[in-house]
Amino acid sequence: MLGGVETKSVSPVFVGRTGELATLTDAFARADAGEPQALLVGGEAGVGKTRLVEEFAAAVRVRGGVVALGGCVEIGADGLPFAPFSTALRQLRRELPEHLAAAAEGQEEELARLLPELAVAAAREARRDEQGMARLFELTARLLERVAAEHTVVLVLEDLHWADASTRHLLAYLFRTLRTGRLVVLATYRSDDIHRRHPLRPLLAELDRLRTVHRVELGRFSREEVHRQIAGILDREPEPGRVDDIFERSDGNAFFVEELAVAADEGRRTGLTDSLRDLLLVRVENLPESAQRVVRIVAEGGSTVEDRLLAAVAGLGEDDLIEALRAAVNAGVLTPAPDRDGYRFRHSLVREAVSDDLLPGERSRLNRRFAEALEAQPALVPADERPTRLASYWYHAHDAAKALPAVLDASVVARRRHAYAEQLRLLERAMELWDAVPGTVRAGLRPLDHAEAYPPPPPDCDEGPCAGP
Repeated sequence: MLGGVETKSVSPVFVGRTGELATLTDAFARADAGEPQALLVGGEAGVGKTRLVEEFAAAVRVRGGVVALGGCVEIGADGLPFAPFSTALRQLRRELPEHLAAAAEGQEEELARLLPELAVAAAREARRDEQGMARLFELTARLLERVAAEHTVVLVLEDLHWADASTRHLLAYLFRTLRTGRLVVLATYRSDDIHRRHPLRPLLAELDRLRTVHRVELGRFSREEVHRQIAGILDREPEPGRVDDIFERSDGNAFFVEELAVAADEGRRTGLTDSLRDLLLVRVENLPESAQRVVRIVAEGGSTVEDRLLAAVAGLGEDDLIEALRAAVNAGVLTPAPDRDGYRFRHSLVREAVSDDLLPGERSRLNRRFAEALEAQPALVPADERPTRLASYWYHAHDAAKALPAVLDASVVARRRHAYAEQLRLLERAMELWDAVPGTVRAGLRPLDHAEAYPPPPPDCDEGPCAGP
């Protein structure tokens, strides 16, 4: 609650997507002029595909169009046959009952495979061979063209990544053969679910070659768009620091922004709601045990973990490690680092959720193994990162005697790079560790001179707390 006003989990303000929405509305205008349109909308889970479709559907209805929406359903390894078409046609029948009945007249028995309500009492068994399937596809295309002869119809099929083979084949047929009618066929899918062996992948490649099919890819929000989204959720201007934090942690994913904004406003300590944490961990929990183990290791290794460092900490055979990494990459949990030989989480919030899910002793043990591996082989990470990462590993391993000298060394390196804010944070961490370290360890530390210990004040700071000691 905000001063008696309930915080909204979804922004009432439609943020961004100006270009994408313009593409959809332009397709509707072309269809309204008699030119059928085919569109594919892709994007990662939570990026805002459904919200875009909702805004488009609202605009279509304002302009007098008819929207028929159906969604694919995930059942086991494959979806329900023709599920999105059945749902959409059922909705179309409610919107235009007389027109659909007239369009289906004489072909009710075969079209009943898609829409059972069309079956008549004396229905004969529809042919189920390949010839029968081809006829069903042809009849479906003609049905939609006839219904769309007098009304502009938008047929929306959501979550194509869960589609069964029959749905994929029918959609491909429609995309290739629709030539007349005021019709828009729009399908959405999760791009992050389309792994190398996903059955939708060949279809997308095939449809890419059709000039009549338009692809729309939704990217993540910019900081300004995240700012506007949070303002809509909170119904007030958010603090700049909170916007920066949520933007960094969400990576601009619209759903994650919503969850983090509500969690922060409710004062949750971790900033992750239970529903968000559960969602983030679903893919990890579905991995083989060896892959889950590797994912937990990477979560404690830093934003990117190098191949050789990961191998040293994981303790797996080369082939076993490769198979575990392959499973995590194919599931969209990890991704190869673009700038070095190593791996990182595809989304930083997944890393945060995995790290939060570790047991305290498990986290300490993993950090100790990283620190020991790095001390034994310093060349495992880039030289400019080594002091800071070693200090972090020992600190989170809860080994004060090892952490204190590593933290002080890292603070010196930070000062030499003029990273004064980072140096101050490291010195504060050193003060936190000081009393937990035996006197013999403290006595052996190299003394820091004044120039190493204290960062200079900012140029515009003459007095007060910012001026330093």
